[in-house]
Amino acid sequence: MDKAFSHNNISFPANWLRLSTPADKEAQGISWVTPEEPPVVRAPLEREKRDGIARAKDTAWKMLHPSDWRELPDKNMPEEWASYRAGVVSECQRLEGEYALAESYEDFDKIKQEWPINPDEQAERDRMESEEEAAKSKREEDKDGE
Repeated sequence: MDKAFSHNNISFPANWLRLSTPADKEAQGISWVTPEEPPVVRAPLEREKRDGIARAKDTAWKMLHPSDWRELPDKNMPEEWASYRAGVVSECQRLEGEYALAESYEDFDKIKQEWPINPDEQAERDRMESEEEAAKSKREEDKDGE
């Protein structure tokens, strides 16, 4: 709206559509038509399944790659990292299986990814939550002390 236009060789100001009555619009042969939603076009299901599997493998690789050095023979991998890496592999395998078994777009769309959080990120989240909880407790103590 609010754009000048011409119709049937008549020029209309930018605010005409907003300010005119339905009768004025009808007299000029102008009506509002809500466009139909275009249909959703998706790739064939088999391609979606292949792409889903490829994305799962790519995500797993990107999650595992930064910690590959921990698997070197001279390194002692901490249990939390071994568990994380096993969780990534397990989630990738679960997703591969679910994508392969999807028989419809509805089945495909129901698949949810549940990747584990790496130990460094988890430690950072725990630290931040602890700091937030400490700050909240301090605010409550300060509030009660007033």
